[in-house]
Amino acid sequence: MKHTASILGIGGKLALYTILYVGFATLLTASFPDIFFIRIVPRFSLLLFGGFFLVLGIPLLIIAARQVTIQFKEGVLITEGIFRYSRNPIYAAWAIFIIPGLSLLSTSWIFLGTPLVFYLVFKIFIREEEEYLAAHFGEEYLQYKAKVAQLFPYFKR
Repeated sequence: MKHTASILGIGGKLALYTILYVGFATLLTASFPDIFFIRIVPRFSLLLFGGFFLVLGIPLLIIAARQVTIQFKEGVLITEGIFRYSRNPIYAAWAIFIIPGLSLLSTSWIFLGTPLVFYLVFKIFIREEEEYLAAHFGEEYLQYKAKVAQLFPYFKR
């Protein structure tokens, strides 16, 4: 287990595996466009929904990234702001909005697997961050972890 934290967390690993999949999907789509391009949904609809997802996701990403860059240097556990709803709002912005939005903009059905690849890689590697945070912040992190969703926010009634 690492004894220091990086502001990027597992972001590099997520990017690497996701980019590898996107490269594979791009190669297949370019080689066999008749097979991979989505034809059952109008292109305009795909572009509209893709754009909608990006309009939601990019501000969420900016808000979360700004909060991390400001508070990371202080060495405190971030539990306020957008972190009240997700322990990983930057990854959530990518997984829920940005990657699905970009996938729809591609108009190729194989890219629709990209959010799944991102999520699976996230689930594999997030343990590293969680172990570090538990070791570094102890009970404070464990209480936060018990109250706040890992990725997909849930709202209590």
